[in-house]
Amino acid sequence: GQISEHCQPEILGYASQILPIVFALLDDNTVAVQATSCYVLEMFCERLEPEGVRPLLDALVKKLAAMLEGTTKRSVQEMAVAALAATAVAAEEEFAPYIGGVAALMSRLMVLTDEKLYTLRGRALECMGHMAIAVGKDNFRPYFQDTMRCACEGLTFDSTDLHEFAYAVFANIAKVMGEEFAPVLPELVPHLVKVIGEDEGQLEQAV
Repeated sequence: GQISEHCQPEILGYASQILPIVFALLDDNTVAVQATSCYVLEMFCERLEPEGVRPLLDALVKKLAAMLEGTTKRSVQEMAVAALAATAVAAEEEFAPYIGGVAALMSRLMVLTDEKLYTLRGRALECMGHMAIAVGKDNFRPYFQDTMRCACEGLTFDSTDLHEFAYAVFANIAKVMGEEFAPVLPELVPHLVKVIGEDEGQLEQAV
């Protein structure tokens, strides 16, 4: 895991040897092994080109989705969602056939209200933003409204982490949707202006 993160891009040259082994470890019964395997996949997929992830794409998406549905361990769920997001980024438009199934999984996570699950909710939002970038406006349009509703709702929660996930989603999806993002602005802009004003006030007090 550490090598896959810190030895980029050299480690990518060994992807064809490493990824099949890591993929097999997703079936391990040990939670730590499952979570670490997802982490390694995330680190690789974030930097691979579509042709690098293509041979494993179908099996990888199905395996991560099944893992996400089949576990109650929060750490594994979070890493599986992150790995799905990275896989989408790597696959680009080739991820389009999978967006419906993955979006259905994310839709259940994006509405979590338990404070202990805020990070999982944020990861699901992040995944939607990454899928939007991967598959483009037309493919993402059916999921745009629900994603924005959940992201805006997250801004009402007392969670800085969840807010930061939402801001990243807004930025990514605004790039993808262009002028179709405009209906979100009346609700989003006043919140952003308020947050900026609060940050400036804290900075002035610190100085």
